[in-house]
Formats: sequence, structure tokens, C-alpha cells
Amino acid sequence: MGDAVNYARAYERERKAREMAEQLLDDKSRELYANVVELKKTVDVLKSTQAQLVQSEKMASLGILSAGVAHEINNPIGFCLSNINTLSEYCKVLLSLDSALMGNDKSAEARLSDYQQLRRAEDIAFIKEDTQELLDDTIHGLERVRDIVANLRKLSHKGTDEFEKCDINECIHDCLKATENELKYKMKVELVLGECPMINGMPSEINQIFINLFINACQACEQKGILRITSYVAQDFVVVEVADNGVGISDDSLSKIFDPFYTSKPVGVGTGLGLSISHGIMDKHNGSISVQSAVGKGTRFTLKFPLST
Repeated sequence: MGDAVNYARAYERERKAREMAEQLLDDKSRELYANVVELKKTVDVLKSTQAQLVQSEKMASLGILSAGVAHEINNPIGFCLSNINTLSEYCKVLLSLDSALMGNDKSAEARLSDYQQLRRAEDIAFIKEDTQELLDDTIHGLERVRDIVANLRKLSHKGTDEFEKCDINECIHDCLKATENELKYKMKVELVLGECPMINGMPSEINQIFINLFINACQACEQKGILRITSYVAQDFVVVEVADNGVGISDDSLSKIFDPFYTSKPVGVGTGLGLSISHGIMDKHNGSISVQSAVGKGTRFTLKFPLST
């Protein structure tokens, strides 16, 4: 009898201990699940914030280019308007010819005489020749404006979060077009682009890296600066080198340039996020960005993008 009672008590203690353990495990599982859910929300917020930072930095870079872009657009618009005004005057002359020839208050002989005199006075032969040149120049100017706007829209577009097939050399050309007016007065651009296969990437974010590097190179150089851009394949990577002959970066600054908000530029010039965001974009692409520099000699950034598999 005593053994049965002891066994029952031991069983009850074991049952209660098991229930407590199960309850504890259940509580911890719920707590862990809640933590995982909260962590996922935090990660989603961080991803969203990172995307916003990339887009904000992209728009800040385009803002730096805005004065040059405005100048680049105003030039063709200016001569297009001048051409159109001239063409408007030519139209008035041609309409007056029509009126002289079709007038009903004079004889046919008188109308023909007036018509011929007006042709000589207005130099219609020159007008015919000049009209075609003016039209060609105007079409070319408007196409230039269209291309500038289309390129800006392409570069400012947020893009998707999905990777796609990407042509690195095409990205380089697009970004050079966007920064052309910023570069052409200070920099000679040397392109040595090799045949590079497509990679998996996000063109809008890769463009942000190149725009940032090109602007930085321009700001680092005085007159007669050289921007040398090289692309090639090495092992399992498409490699892009962006080098300039500017003022260079000191050893102390070199160790900090990828830190968020670090900048050696004057207040109001740059956000200090460009290279940090570029580093993050390269990480996202499973690539790398490195830098070599010497004060007074220039700087070279090397980007490595893994080949598509």
C-alpha cells in the first residue's frame, strides 16, 4: 500500500513538472515567435529606409547636376526659339507672295510683276535654302532636349527591388550623359571599356554609384582633370575602375570615406552618404568597392560585380 502511494505521489510530481515544462516551453515559443515577428518588421523598416536613402541620395546627386542640366537644355531651346521666330518671318514672306500672285484687284500681268519683284526683294532663293537648315537645326536641338530629359528620367527612376540582366558599359554611358555638362568644362574623359558580359543587378542603383563617383572626381580636380573609366573581366567578376588625377585623399580620411555622413567637403557640398550608400549597394550585389589614393596624385575606385551564373 505504501509503495502504491509513493508511486502515485511521484507520478503526480512528474506530471506537474512536465506540465510546467510544457507551459514554459509554450511561453518561450510564443515569446520567440513574437520576437521573430518584431524582428521581421524591423528588417522590413530598415530595407524601406535604405531604399529611401538610396533614392534621396540619387536625387541629391541629380540636384548637383541641375545647374548644368538647365544650361544644357536652355542652349538648344534658345536657338530653337530663335529658329522658329525666323521661320515665322519666312512664313509671312511666303504668304505675302501668295497674296501678290492671287490678288483679284490687278491684272494677271501686274500680279506676276509684283510677285517677281517681291521674290527678288525678299531673296526667296536664300529663304528656301535657309529654311531647310533652320528646320534641321531645330529638330536636332529638340531631339537633344528629348534625350536629356529621357536620360534624367531613366536615372532618377526608383526602379524595382528585383535584379535583372544589366549591361555595365551601358550604365557607364548613361551616367556619363547625365554628368556631361558637369564634366566637360573640367575633365577629359578617357574610356577603356572592354567586352563585358551581362550581370545580375539593379541598374538604377548601379547608376547611382557611377554618378556619385563621377561627380566626386570632378569636384576633386581643377582644370585639365582626367577621368579614366576602365571595364574588364577578371576571374569571376566584371571589374570597373574609376580613376582621376585630382587632389587625392589623405590616409586619415581614406579609412573613413565609406562611413555614413563622413565628408571632407565644405558644408553644404554633398551629404556624406554617397560612398556609404555605394558600399551598401555593392554589398547587395555581392560585390565589392575599394579605393586607392595618394595626395596630389589622384584616386582610383575599383568595383567588382560577380558574373551572372
